[in-house]
Amino acid sequence: MILPYLATAFLVLATVYSAMVSFRRKTEGRGAGWIFPDRSGRSVRISVVILTVLMGTVAWFGVNSRTASRNAPPRSVHFFIPEGYSGWVRVEFEIPGAPTLPSEGGHTVLKIPASGTLRTSSPEEYGWARDDYYFYSDAGSRALPDSGAGRLIWGKINGEASGASGKRKYEEFFVGTEEQYRDQASGARP
Repeated sequence: MILPYLATAFLVLATVYSAMVSFRRKTEGRGAGWIFPDRSGRSVRISVVILTVLMGTVAWFGVNSRTASRNAPPRSVHFFIPEGYSGWVRVEFEIPGAPTLPSEGGHTVLKIPASGTLRTSSPEEYGWARDDYYFYSDAGSRALPDSGAGRLIWGKINGEASGASGKRKYEEFFVGTEEQYRDQASGARP
């Protein structure tokens, strides 16, 4: 965990040292430096310092992003929507007394009731993820297309609203055809 910070400190020290050595005036009788030969111009020295800083920055972000990705698994949510449902779906988070969201096989499961509004005491999850959508019925479930031809998921948003019961975090999206979405997009949401 401390390795990226040590690498950054080393990069800063190396850059400062190389800048001091590269740009100081040479005294008579001294030979070429071990970093740059005598015929190296100022532009070459500046380029080397800039390249060193860029390479160190890229390396630091590469190590840091790999460490973060190992520590925090990506969010994965499965939305189960009642078969034949069309309209706005709303999930309200951090509602006191509401049930928590179940997890199955590493995926958070959101089973939307027929009303289209699900309330949960679970916090909203943030980060990169691929959400999956399904229609469900007594006969089972089937995947819903959320992109491409036949797409049925539109206008997904996350927000926070204040009301008589305090602040509420929510997520909304529309289920239906593009034409249905366009008709509803300008209307009031649940």
